[in-house]
Amino acid sequence: MLQAMSIDKWSLLTNAITLLVITATALAALIQLRHLRAQNTLNAELAILKDWNDPQFRQWRLYVAGEMQTKIKDPAFLAEYDAPEVDRSRHPELYACDWLEQIGSYLKYGLLDADVLLDVTSTSINRLWNQLAPAIERMRVTRGDGLYENFEYWAAKGRLWAKAHPGGAYPRSMPRMRDLKGVGVGPGTIFRPTIFGDTPE
Repeated sequence: MLQAMSIDKWSLLTNAITLLVITATALAALIQLRHLRAQNTLNAELAILKDWNDPQFRQWRLYVAGEMQTKIKDPAFLAEYDAPEVDRSRHPELYACDWLEQIGSYLKYGLLDADVLLDVTSTSINRLWNQLAPAIERMRVTRGDGLYENFEYWAAKGRLWAKAHPGGAYPRSMPRMRDLKGVGVGPGTIFRPTIFGDTPE
């Protein structure tokens, strides 16, 4: 009888230890997944920033903001969007639309962190949509609303994000630099690195 009770206790103890090991493993896996997701998000954001600053893409953006805004007022220029295949040598803005459509798709399907992306792009994406909307709406007459819908999704998300953050997304608990006058150090202070950051001498 005592031996049976002893076996039962050992069995319960073994089960409890096994449960603890499984729980700890699961928690470690969740933490690792969170870190991997954060790393993937960072890599994606850096890739988008690299493309955004690419000389070719910057040239397209300058064209969209400048020369295209004059051309778009010409009915003959607008009519060129009705062609089954728009001449991209005359309409390089479509290359920008293609890229914006691709990133919008990633955003729509959760492959990008919306808050991170919109924090830095809401103003720019809204401006680009306003500049390109006349061309897109003209092409949609013959191609349907599915054309560049992911670009539109990104722009709509950006506009809603800006509406929800009219003063920006600066943390409320963090004082502004204008509120920190006199706090810290003055000019000529020598800093020595420490494990907690720079410490003035």
